Order: sequence, then C-alpha cells, then structure tokens
Amino acid sequence: MQIVLSLLSALGVNQTIWIQLACFLVSYLALTQLVFKPYMKAYHEREKRTVGNEESAVRIIEEAQELTANYEKKARDLNSQIKHLYDQKRSEAQRDYEVLVKGAREEASAAIESVREKISNEVQAARKKLSIEIPAVSEAIASRLVGKDLSL
Repeated sequence: MQIVLSLLSALGVNQTIWIQLACFLVSYLALTQLVFKPYMKAYHEREKRTVGNEESAVRIIEEAQELTANYEKKARDLNSQIKHLYDQKRSEAQRDYEVLVKGAREEASAAIESVREKISNEVQAARKKLSIEIPAVSEAIASRLVGKDLSL
C-alpha cells in the first residue's frame, strides 16, 4: 500500500482528491439536471419529429401510390365498359342503318319499277296515237312539199 501512496503522490495526487471528487460529483449532477437532460429531451423530441415525419411521409407516399394504382385500375375498367357499350350501340346502329337502307332501296326499286311501267304504258299509248296520226301528218307534209292538196 505504501507503493500505491508513493506512486499517487508522485503523480501529484494528495488529500485534495476528495474535494476534487466532491466538486466533480456536484458539477456533474448540476450539469446533468440543467444541461444534459434538457438537451437529450430536445434531441429525442427532434428525432421523433424528424423520423416520425419521415415515416409519415413514406406512409403517405405509399397510400398515394396505392390510390393511384386503384384509380388507374378503375379508369381502365371504366374505359373498357365504355368501349364495350360504344361497340354494342355502334353495331346496333349499323344494323338499324342497314335495315333502313334496305327498306329504302326496296321502296326505291318498287317506285322505279312502277314509274318504268307507267312510262312504258304511256310510250305505247303515245305510239298508238302517233301511228293513227302518221298518215294524216305524212299527207300534210307531202302536200306542203308539193304545194298542192293531195288529199283524196
């Protein structure tokens, strides 16, 4: 033990070590209560807010991506429904158009046929009339050309 004491006194340690130790403990306790605890409390609060906000931001971004994916899926589904309805109505309209055009063509064909028949009948009636009047007209033309009345 003598060696330890001589070694400590050689290092400059004497009876004031206990006073220095007491001063250290008092200052440590005071600094812990006045500086270190408030600093650590503020540090943990700042970390909680920062990390908490980062986690909240990540969560919000994930939710936004999920909502975007749901929106795109619903938009594709709605577009396919609209396309299906459009194609269905378009084919119905095309069928209606073809039915109307076919009916109009049949009516037009019937009207044209009846007009042709009527024209044919009128042409035949006009030919009969003209065939009756041909001798009289021929005689009138010949009389004028000759300059005399050729009627018998």
